[in-house]
Amino acid sequence: MSLPWAKNLVGISLTDEEMKDIPNPVAELGVHVTLKTVQAFGLIGTLVIAPISTFGGRGTFARQATKFGKWGVVLGLVTGPALTYGRLQSIKFDEKGVYDRCYRLRHNYNQVRVDRGSIVGAVAGAGLFPVLGSCPVLGSLVGMSTGVIAMAAYNQSQSKK
Repeated sequence: MSLPWAKNLVGISLTDEEMKDIPNPVAELGVHVTLKTVQAFGLIGTLVIAPISTFGGRGTFARQATKFGKWGVVLGLVTGPALTYGRLQSIKFDEKGVYDRCYRLRHNYNQVRVDRGSIVGAVAGAGLFPVLGSCPVLGSLVGMSTGVIAMAAYNQSQSKK
């Protein structure tokens, strides 16, 4: 990862030269894929599997959301690097192609906005939920899921304009 990647993630405008500064494209792509799998599996565990399990009488929603959301995040952390490695092996790892993909991802503001929303949501939830008397893990899961959904909805509303 590099400083321009971090600046882009937090919303600081970059010149095209700074956007092209990708010292380790394989790592950057791996982080991108892993973040997406964490978002997807964490959201599915928290907002899909947990309600089904709660409806089945296996505990409270908060307990089930924490349990399945946490396992979804762990699964995403394992699956993301494996997916990246598998994909790079299947395309016979073309470094220029990986660099180009990372460059295009940096310019995909919808993707960057969803990533930013998930991170801000996770941090805010982890900080807010203990104040409300709940578990910080549940807070980060709910915050991350809310950030992903809110930014996806925002992106969709902007695309229709």
